Amino acid sequence: MTNTALTVLGEEVSAGPTVRELRLHSPAVGREVGTTLLTPPGWRPGPDRRYPVLYLLHGSSDDHTSWLRHTDVVRLAEDTGALVVMPEAGRLGFYTDWRVRDRAGTVPRWETFHLDELPALLEGRYGASDVRVAAGISMGGYGALRYAVRRPGVFRGVASLSGLMHLTRPGMAALLATLSVREGMRPGRVWGPRRHCRENWAANDPFLHAGALRGTDVYLAAGNGRRSPGEEFVAGMGLVERYSRAMSEDLAASLRRAEVDLTTDFTEGTHFWTTWRHMLTRYWPHARTLLNT
Repeated sequence: MTNTALTVLGEEVSAGPTVRELRLHSPAVGREVGTTLLTPPGWRPGPDRRYPVLYLLHGSSDDHTSWLRHTDVVRLAEDTGALVVMPEAGRLGFYTDWRVRDRAGTVPRWETFHLDELPALLEGRYGASDVRVAAGISMGGYGALRYAVRRPGVFRGVASLSGLMHLTRPGMAALLATLSVREGMRPGRVWGPRRHCRENWAANDPFLHAGALRGTDVYLAAGNGRRSPGEEFVAGMGLVERYSRAMSEDLAASLRRAEVDLTTDFTEGTHFWTTWRHMLTRYWPHARTLLNT
């Protein structure tokens, strides 16, 4: 990994001292970015004490604080013995090194920030080991799978919770265009316009590279688009989740054919936080085992 230097601009510690809110200047992103870090009870980094790392990757139209706001991640992390890092990834960054400016006015290289700059900081300052697991929701599920495809061996395991990972699937370009317009972006900013850049879309589609995940533990979860008991109604999120479920099931079949270590959790629920809270809770024992074996 390239040791690209992040600058720590600020660090606020709360929840005695479990939760650390980091303000970082990232050369790769070209601006200040936020990252939330959970340190385990008794955290004392040193030459003989290193900690595995769980990366939690947020979805589109959100930020790194979403995990704290919407899930029980602090409670779940208490007995994990790991660093839990929740990095900024842009509201529609799609875990990719961009080639054009985004709305903030820089050319963000999210992959470089997450996989080069951030590990160097975590290892040098917070006692991180080279044992890493990544899990993400929606856009973050795509990111976890994409990173594992592009950087074999970096992650022991990855999890896609309601992931939108099949870029070249019919309808995906239209969905991403809708998200782009909602965020005030011109469609096609990440990988180029689909009709002109089909090879680039295919190169960044984890579904088309399922065999590259051999040797990585993969966990796929998706709902069926129907609200679970007590889940609030959010327009369109049932349809999006059914779409995620279909591509997740298709990816699962491809992974089994490629003899990839696979666990699935296909249940009820929509593309929203009530479902993702339950998914994260069910996934946590799996992540804890990967981090500590």
